[in-house]
Amino acid sequence: MLLWALCGWALAREPDLILISMDTTRADALSCDGPAPGGLGDLPVTPVLDQLAAEGLRFTHLYSHVPSTLSAHTSMMTGMDPHQHGVPRNGFPVDPTLPTLAERLSAAGWESRAVIGSKALEQSMGLDRGFLSYDDRAEELHGIMYQARAEDVVARAVEAMDAANPAKPLFLFVHFYDPHTPYDPPEPWRSRLTDPSYQGPFTGGAFSLEGVHQPLLDGTLPPAEVAQIVGLYLGEVAYVDAQIGRLLDALRERGRLERALVVVTADHGETLAEDPDQAFSHGARVTRETTRVPLVMRGYGVPLAERAVVDRQAALSGLPATLEIALGLEPTLGADLWDLVRPGPVRLDEGWPERPVRTVFQEATRPRQREDSVRWNNLPMDRGVRAGGWVAGWIPYRDPALALREGGEDLAVLPVLDRMLRRWDADAPPHRDAAMPDATRQALEALGYLEPERSPPAGSQ
Repeated sequence: MLLWALCGWALAREPDLILISMDTTRADALSCDGPAPGGLGDLPVTPVLDQLAAEGLRFTHLYSHVPSTLSAHTSMMTGMDPHQHGVPRNGFPVDPTLPTLAERLSAAGWESRAVIGSKALEQSMGLDRGFLSYDDRAEELHGIMYQARAEDVVARAVEAMDAANPAKPLFLFVHFYDPHTPYDPPEPWRSRLTDPSYQGPFTGGAFSLEGVHQPLLDGTLPPAEVAQIVGLYLGEVAYVDAQIGRLLDALRERGRLERALVVVTADHGETLAEDPDQAFSHGARVTRETTRVPLVMRGYGVPLAERAVVDRQAALSGLPATLEIALGLEPTLGADLWDLVRPGPVRLDEGWPERPVRTVFQEATRPRQREDSVRWNNLPMDRGVRAGGWVAGWIPYRDPALALREGGEDLAVLPVLDRMLRRWDADAPPHRDAAMPDATRQALEALGYLEPERSPPAGSQ
């Protein structure tokens, strides 16, 4: 009788939310988005996510505001863009007064737990608020960043799941860092996505890609070398895809998948060989490759659009309010995307220029000696605005600073986009100084996300 009562209570509770973030994963790294990047064609990279998207829905034009892990995840958790939440990039802790998705769900009765794949999101950065447990163990040094490999992340996510109260709905946030450099996928994903007979210098591991940029600029880098590096990157994505499959299996075995909302997205993308000057990196530009990210949603017993593809443009900051609504709550965390994912036909109308909808403002985050020391840190860097199918890029240190990047040749839209971007910048917060543990600072400086601290001149106070 008691067992029956417990089972009945479990079935009656609110749905679980499983939010998965794949670091540094561009949208076209998923096979369901189209041919693999880098000219690698129809390689089967992400069968698990492809199936999830086929059953549920996926976005084709979801954009991150920034190509930076902490700032993008802050948007993912607060519903705010960087000028609203005030996190320029990694190493700048989140304002403790900002409400987060975990706090909102915990207050509404969910048990919130997180498992984190890298020190970029360690507890000291402030996104742990609202979580009953926030497992940020990342003890393995890959390149210059401490991270946990996807297999370990899944094992710890299962532990968190098993520790959760079965009578309460679960919010489980899982972050995978593996697609970030250095591209070093384990077998069998390495061999599946690269040429096993390759004998060149780019074999994975903590190798340096410094020597690749000049040959790319000169047009002398052999296609086989490009294919090798891109294959290693896609191998990491494929590896994470397989681990997401393991996580879904564990949820299914524990009865957690029967009534759950599963959401898979990314914080930002990655430049591969499209831009030789910025190849195999992110942060310095706000291009399509570095900011268009996947969003796959599947409702198991949760009302949601099914077998749908959403082509409307949207911003990553629209996710938390959408999740609130999907879970039966009133939206409190910014603007939502519910009309794009609710059950029924997907809305396809736009309305530009009379009614521009879901404008996405973007800014670069990697300093490159251009950080503002008085105003908002990112103002001197590459910026962009996406609205109605048009994309304007504004690079303050170039002439002309503003130019159309996507959407056509009609220069008449430039003044409109210019005014929109200037208004966004006018509302930017004041300058911030980074604050983090020394080990994290050293890693972020080496990655180029922070300017090295300068010692004061001799004799100065």
